[in-house]
Amino acid sequence: TVNEMSDEEISRWLCLFDAVNYVAAKAEKLGIDVVKNNSWIKPLAFKNYISEMYESTFINYTMGDIKVPARNVNEFIYQEDALHS
Repeated sequence: TVNEMSDEEISRWLCLFDAVNYVAAKAEKLGIDVVKNNSWIKPLAFKNYISEMYESTFINYTMGDIKVPARNVNEFIYQEDALHS
């Protein structure tokens, strides 16, 4: 449960959640049906996204009202070379 997780662990899960939601939104925008499409994203793309987003996510999560802008890495996770068929 969340009560048993450290702030660091919760922040990493939040980064993964954000990455998956970003990919789903991008796929929808491109007209890709994620239920029927067998393509998948390389795990390294998610790992790199989490690494880039972690610091600002952690600070925003632990500090509450203080907002630290995230690095602009959204496009990095959904590039053609990050996809597998």
